[in-house]
Amino acid sequence: MLSRIALACVIGALSMLPFLPVLNNGFVWDDELIVHTNPLIQSLDADQIKAMFTERHAGHYAPLTWLSLAFNKVALGAETARSYLVTNLILHGLNAGLIFLLFMRLLPHRETGLREVWAALGVLFYAIHPLRAESVAWVTERRDVLSLFFLLISLLAWFRMQDVRKRRWWWYGVALLAFAASLLSKAWGVSFPLILLLLIWCPLRKKSWGRQLALLLPYAALAVAAGFAAAWAQSEYAMASLASHGLAERIVQAMWSPSFYLWQSALPLELSPLYLIKHDYTPWTWPYLFGAGVTALISLTLLLRAKKQPGLLVGWLIFALILAPVSGLVQSGSQLAADRYTYVAGIVLAFGLCYLGHALSTRTPVSTPICEWAALVLLALSGWLTFQQTKIWENNLTLWTQAIDVDEGNYVAYFSRAIVGHPPDQQDAMLADLNRAIELDPKYTKAYAARGELYLDLGQPELALTDIERAIAGNPLAPQPYVSRGKLRMDTGDEAGALSDLNFALQLDESIFAAYVNRALLYQRMGHHQPALDDYAQALALNSSRWEPYYNRALLHKHRGDLHGARQDFTRVSILNPGLLEPWEELVRLDLEEQNYVLARKHLTMVLELLPTDSPKRPAVEELYQNLLKIAP
Repeated sequence: MLSRIALACVIGALSMLPFLPVLNNGFVWDDELIVHTNPLIQSLDADQIKAMFTERHAGHYAPLTWLSLAFNKVALGAETARSYLVTNLILHGLNAGLIFLLFMRLLPHRETGLREVWAALGVLFYAIHPLRAESVAWVTERRDVLSLFFLLISLLAWFRMQDVRKRRWWWYGVALLAFAASLLSKAWGVSFPLILLLLIWCPLRKKSWGRQLALLLPYAALAVAAGFAAAWAQSEYAMASLASHGLAERIVQAMWSPSFYLWQSALPLELSPLYLIKHDYTPWTWPYLFGAGVTALISLTLLLRAKKQPGLLVGWLIFALILAPVSGLVQSGSQLAADRYTYVAGIVLAFGLCYLGHALSTRTPVSTPICEWAALVLLALSGWLTFQQTKIWENNLTLWTQAIDVDEGNYVAYFSRAIVGHPPDQQDAMLADLNRAIELDPKYTKAYAARGELYLDLGQPELALTDIERAIAGNPLAPQPYVSRGKLRMDTGDEAGALSDLNFALQLDESIFAAYVNRALLYQRMGHHQPALDDYAQALALNSSRWEPYYNRALLHKHRGDLHGARQDFTRVSILNPGLLEPWEELVRLDLEEQNYVLARKHLTMVLELLPTDSPKRPAVEELYQNLLKIAP
């Protein structure tokens, strides 16, 4: 047993190698929402942990995931994505080791050496496949790797419970607790009771169905509870209604889904972070109908051969059951499919391959070297593709460029690359992407709102107002355009109109960072100091990593004569944005006012480092520095 565990550890370590580029990756896509502005992961005190288990965030109920992210953020002090991604990577390696133990449990007890070889090859096919990159290389998908970790422990403990007589109830308890932990990480396991039911039929072939069903009742209760919790969390966001995405369309999409993932598993060459379900989507075209037909044909064929080969039917049904909750039957979000949806389902396909290789090797030993070398070549190719796919998740620019390369008509990818992909100084590239997004979807209100915001930054208020008004007309309940129009009205001196827009935006959504920042700045201009301070506090509670609210609040503190508060906020700005000159200059002024010449000289050193050599202020600053050397050498 020790050698088997040691081999599982080796396989886990090998499984992490193609994903090493994650060490250089950053935060992407929804990481801002899931990590930076997630109010549930800001501390590890008792009240915060209670909130994790009683509140939802961003359409998810995942308290153990929030707990693990809070551990990275608080206990490890993670400032960059590396700590989070290393944790993802370690969990993925642990999952690979557990899957090896599972495959060893499921493969027929024939030649031991061959079992271990093919179990290892099968696990590696799963673990280093390019489809795994999304779950490992994206901080937000901590839910995937953590949920599967507990789900595998549950399944292994459940098998162990079936095998032993002594301590059987102990193993059952472990299995049940691990299943609950999996559901609290992500509701992958809602179909798990049905999967266990299939495993009871084959390969376990249990006959005491009454007792087995009784053992599955607690699993079913947990799965139902998790389903309700997921629906409650998703109710924060609009889900596609049957009117907009009808039942027939959903059935075709759900039938197309397994064949799509089979194809992506066999030929993972054009993987995308977002397979967009477009507004003009219809399943009544040949690719979707063909895919649905392939799924139906496989299902019918395996059903007809169920008596002779029940294991194939069970494997296919498990594959379909795992995919069912994310196949489109309950449509939420703009994705038609997603690579991360195979993180659990891909185990079934990997076991099918290792089972086939093991069967061929034991029945026809002559073919063993051929099969093993073919598997090694396949693994080498898969590992190289995964290495490349992991680098696609390096940053938002590489990510959304990949989505556009796969589908030139992906207007969401153009929009996303515009707002988070390009550096702030590349406004022409941002404008070109927003123009393309609107060209592809003239009703894309988010793109109009973003382009209006960009026109504001470019000093074109007329064009900005046109786009913002169009965004509001297209979706009157979207808060962001009101924030943009409020900012525009602030710039034109319409303080009453700006305040009305910002208030309404926060009525629609109380978690808009920019609305609090702009309203605080508006109150500050109007001389309403306490409301401004309250709004800055709200903004920083949502996102404490942005320097702008600290800087504006520091100026307000200084204006009110609160030099201590001003110093704290200017110091925080200098930490968050050390290359910004203004906070260092302000700190020098405060130091001189308080006659703290030693600290003034220290801060003035930073001013001289940042001040351009041709700046007209430089001679005066150098003279001041020389004088401070005399006073405080």
